[in-house]
Amino acid sequence: MSRTAARLVGDAAFHALASPTVLLDADLVIRAANRAYLRAVGREEDEILAVNLFEAFPDNPELAGTGRARFVESFERVLRGRRTDHMVVHRYDLLEPGQRRRYDTRYWVPVSSPIYDGDDVVGILHRVDDVTRLRPSALRVLEARRDAMSRAAGRTGASGRDEDDVADSMIIAARDLEAMAEEIDQLREALTSRAVIDQAKGIVMARHGCDADEAFSRLVRMSNDSNVRVVEVARALVYATSGAAARDVCDS
Repeated sequence: MSRTAARLVGDAAFHALASPTVLLDADLVIRAANRAYLRAVGREEDEILAVNLFEAFPDNPELAGTGRARFVESFERVLRGRRTDHMVVHRYDLLEPGQRRRYDTRYWVPVSSPIYDGDDVVGILHRVDDVTRLRPSALRVLEARRDAMSRAAGRTGASGRDEDDVADSMIIAARDLEAMAEEIDQLREALTSRAVIDQAKGIVMARHGCDADEAFSRLVRMSNDSNVRVVEVARALVYATSGAAARDVCDS
């Protein structure tokens, strides 16, 4: 192990990094993994140390070797080109715990940087941000924007630090998009719930000759009595209006 790699292995800052990061030697053997990396891949340190990356994490055969091949191409650019390499959103599945054939679908944003010992590149610092939970639309946005920024960086000769900033900003942008999508879903659900409750109130008002407030109070009492959310009670009532069941629900 090189002196630089040895320092990283013993560096508390490396192990405390928020992003999942692993230290590979020039043969792609795992020499160190920080806590975030171990959490991300669901493995213990002694399971993967001194093991080739692709032996520790075999490629999903359903991907026809593309997962491994693209990583290898990236690592070659680091080792031979002596530069940091940023990949677009990359799918590389992981075997589920205790399984030999069943894989968990995972998407990553990998960034690999050379480790030097003097003038020689002796290893790779491999960072992989897990973006699996992002929606497909957010993943597509992330990939498209990363492609565009990579092309722009190639034309302008952006530095490694600039590329790091691009990678971080793209991840943040995709997660912001995900948060916005969740808010839209919540708003849509709220509007749908309101419409269903209003329909149910109308049914109760027609059945009992009461006003809107009293109708809603009846729905709330039904919700409390059945330990079911008001919106679910409302849905059941609206659904039941097609038959005599509506009368039974209202009279309860």
